[in-house]
Amino acid sequence: MTAAATPDAGASAAAAVLASASASGVRRLWFTSGSELTSFQEAGARARHAGEPTPEIVTCPHEHVALTAAMGDTMVSGRPAMTAAHADLGLLHHGGAIHNAMWGDHPVLIMSGYPPTRAESRTSPVFWKQQRWDQGSIVRQYVKWDYKLSALDDPGLIVARGLQVALAPRRGPVYLAVPEEVGRHPVPATGRVPSAQALGIPVLGPGDAGVVSEVARRLTTARRPVIVTDRVGEDPRAVALLAELADSLGVEVRATRYRMNLPDDSPWRSTAPLDQFDVVVVLDHPVPWMPALEQPSDDAWIGWVGPDPIESRVPLHELRADARTVADPAAFLAAVLGEVGATGTGAADHVRQRRQRPPVDGAARPATGGVPAAGVPTPALIAAALDRHLRPDDLLTWEVFDTTAVTRTKAGTLFEKGGSSLGWSVAAATGASIASGGAHAVAVTGDGSYLFGSPDSCLWLQQQHDAPVVTVVVNNGGYRTGTTTLAAHYPGGLAAAEPTVVGGHLTPSPDFAAHARSQGCYGERVVRAADLAAALDRARTAVERDRVPAVLDVWIPEHLTGSMEPRRRERARATTEGNSDG
Repeated sequence: MTAAATPDAGASAAAAVLASASASGVRRLWFTSGSELTSFQEAGARARHAGEPTPEIVTCPHEHVALTAAMGDTMVSGRPAMTAAHADLGLLHHGGAIHNAMWGDHPVLIMSGYPPTRAESRTSPVFWKQQRWDQGSIVRQYVKWDYKLSALDDPGLIVARGLQVALAPRRGPVYLAVPEEVGRHPVPATGRVPSAQALGIPVLGPGDAGVVSEVARRLTTARRPVIVTDRVGEDPRAVALLAELADSLGVEVRATRYRMNLPDDSPWRSTAPLDQFDVVVVLDHPVPWMPALEQPSDDAWIGWVGPDPIESRVPLHELRADARTVADPAAFLAAVLGEVGATGTGAADHVRQRRQRPPVDGAARPATGGVPAAGVPTPALIAAALDRHLRPDDLLTWEVFDTTAVTRTKAGTLFEKGGSSLGWSVAAATGASIASGGAHAVAVTGDGSYLFGSPDSCLWLQQQHDAPVVTVVVNNGGYRTGTTTLAAHYPGGLAAAEPTVVGGHLTPSPDFAAHARSQGCYGERVVRAADLAAALDRARTAVERDRVPAVLDVWIPEHLTGSMEPRRRERARATTEGNSDG
């Protein structure tokens, strides 16, 4: 057999895929190499040399990092993003990031190759081993749409359709498998590039007019109403409207830290138990309460509003509501405000009385106090140090402790993963920094989460693309699930009583600061609370002035005993001196 001639990559299916993605708003292809993906490298290079629009190919050493960085891209840009991974095993390397992409509402076109099936192209044993009967089944439960491209398809149209689905409310990831021969396959140049926008992206409105009116009436006549939200912060317009509604009607807001859903200086932020409210409006929140722990009172009126007010992604969702409507949160809030203004109910006496009595927890932010001169860091002290250190425009990604004490007042500056797979924060901060054009980003993560996130790949990505991030590793030498959860499940059990809890402790702790320095980054270990502020300042200098990533390995008491494990403490004392200057 003779080898097949290589088709012109300028008119290849890969070129059409990139052109359609670019026309649909994709600016970056987060790319992890694979032998069947070379057509995308060539097509991208040809487009650049021809001056044609094409997504920037961002090289990522690991697929988990690539998909997580793509999430950071969508968080800041609001645009869709793409990834490319090697066959089935590259797709599998996305791992838990696929779960986070779904639950974080990220419009990412996840691509992976597929091994060649033409005899003349099957030149490696792996091309047999990498074949799966249904490669899309690997991710089907976590994506909105999946497709395997064939040589008979119009590749640009297929990409436009996939991104149309990804961008439709509720946004989310989609998947496309691209066989090796198909990526290189010549396609006719039509001169017209299909896009998701040309197909049409559906836009949600304010919801059912009757529900809007009922919510407006309930919010103005209730004894004590509350809005419970998780996702409003995805749209800065909705954040401003929520703050305006809370101020106008004296409505309390229970908001998560998934985003900056309500400015932390708002007096209407509340943590009061749900059973204290007679009206509860759920505004785009997948799990607003857990019935086993708390729930609204039996006679409370409950309205549920959002892109998917029945949470159809979840097989069993038993939380009740008196009214539900499909709506865009910003449009819904604007409609409620309009209804209130039109009827004049905002001037009712009881509304004025509510406005005069903001909740105690909303009226006063947690006191951070001064950093003690002695003692070890704790999550509360780290949060207090970050609160003093961060500037309003800084980006903060987190996946470890409660960030309530870290003041955020600007929409689009606070990000949490939305799902529950570890290893998200650092790569997401990297993608967000790149997409924002270089905004200062701080990633807060635990030691276990840091290891999950392929830190060497993250640091390389930051260096390669001049997007250095300050990473704060909150290091307690183990996993909460394997220590405190173990003790809660087996009080008085043997496993939690052992000096080193097998399956929970990570001792001796890896030297994350030394690892960072070995890669040419700034690395510092912090074992005294009094050193936190200066360490954060040095890390910012390294990132902003020296343009190198910075990793602060901050040691806190371990989970079960509340003290430093001896081997960790001794090692810290021996290495702290000399580490402060990186």
